[in-house]
Formats: sequence, C-alpha cells, structure tokens
Amino acid sequence: MSQWRRSCLIQTAIAVAVAVLATSAGAQQPAAKPTLDEGAIASLKVMGAYLRGLKEFQVEVATTDEDVLSDGQKSQYEGTTTILARMPDGLRAEVATHRQQRLYLYDGKSFTLFAQRANYYATIPAPPTVGKLDDMLNEKYGFSVPLADLFRWGGANWSPEGIIAANRYDPAVVAGTTCDHYGFRQEGIDWQIWVQRGSHPLPRKLVITTTTDEARPQHTAVYTWNLAPSFNEGAFVFDPPAGAGKVLLAEAKAAAGAAK
Repeated sequence: MSQWRRSCLIQTAIAVAVAVLATSAGAQQPAAKPTLDEGAIASLKVMGAYLRGLKEFQVEVATTDEDVLSDGQKSQYEGTTTILARMPDGLRAEVATHRQQRLYLYDGKSFTLFAQRANYYATIPAPPTVGKLDDMLNEKYGFSVPLADLFRWGGANWSPEGIIAANRYDPAVVAGTTCDHYGFRQEGIDWQIWVQRGSHPLPRKLVITTTTDEARPQHTAVYTWNLAPSFNEGAFVFDPPAGAGKVLLAEAKAAAGAAK
C-alpha cells in the first residue's frame, strides 16, 4: 500500500471516530431543563384577575377538535359555543357541533340541561354561584360548565403550580386583534394562549395539544367578545318548548354502578 493511500485511510478513520464520539457525547447529554418564563406566568395572572372582574359578558367561541381513529388518522370537527354570563349567578350557554346541540341554563337557583335535537331536558337545584355550580356538576354528574376555564382563571382555586414550562413567543394578530402569545406545558398537555394586548387582557385564542397520545390531537378555540351584552332575566330561565320531555339527570356514580 502506498504511503499516500495509507495516510488517506488513517485520516478517514480518524474522521469517522471523531463523528461517532461526538454523536455519543451528544446522546449522553441530559435533556435541556424546561424554560419557566415568570413574565408568561404573570400575564396569566393578570388575565385571570381581569376575567374575575367582569360582571357581564358574552363570548362566542369557534372550536375545532380532532379525533384519532383506530388506524392513527385524524378526523376534525368544528363547533360553536356561545356564553352569556351575569356574574356570579347567571349563565346561558349554547353548544353546537355536528354531533350534538345543548343548552345550559342557570339562574342562581336551578340548572337546566336541554338536548335540543332529542327534545329532552333535566332540571336540578343549583348552588348560588357559577363556580360552585361547576364544582357540583363535576363531582356529582361528571361534566363541566362549557368553557369552565373562563370562570376559573384567577379564581381562589386556580394555581399555576402544575405548569412545568412557560414561554413567551412573538406577538401575533388574532382576528384583527394584536395579542401576546404564550406557550405552556403541563403533565399530559401542551397549550398555547393568545392574550389581547392593552387594558382588556382577554383570551383570544387557545390551542391544547394532548401529549399522552402519540398522534397529538388538538383542540383549538377562537374567542369573540362582547363586554356590554343586552339581555333580560328571561335569558337564564328555561321555558320548555312544546312536546319537550323531562328526564332525570343521571349521577356519575350511579351510571358507573349500573355499567358494572
């Protein structure tokens, strides 16, 4: 073997060895510690405090959800949720997707859930605030008030302790409104939120990604706000339409026991 060829082979072997060592060293490095931007956390608190200060509001939310099929493909479906709230004891929520149409009514004394397509409704006694209503529905019946986070952010039971990563991104425009854009990570989910800039720090967009599913399905919500809605007391009172049937609202524990 010539001196020149032997020299080339040695140089090639050294280059490959260096590359392998570099790759191994990189693989052994610990994962980067998640970033926890305190400014992003502070902005959540400011938004929550602002929401808790609203006495009346109306918000229409356009949602997009993804189902993961058995073969791993995703199926998207869209919906709308409209909320009229008079804090702390008035709520009207209408939810419509291709799968269901529901009306939720709460007047501070009773709560009614109306399945409009089936024309059946259930009415139960209710506690004196929206927050306590949501607690009761979760604990006793296994479901929540629509857009429950709007009534919990900044409240007594809300805490950022579960957030393990928080980042501030570049500002963005959502439906013509300039927003600050943040990203957060909690166990099982990543979520992004766009918060309106200025004196009305309202959430304008929310994207939640489920990280426990390798397909990473997403829920997206875009909010349109009205902070001076026009309504009367009848907005929160249920008037059964002709032919509507009254049923009992099944308790979650009772339903689970019957399924066994």
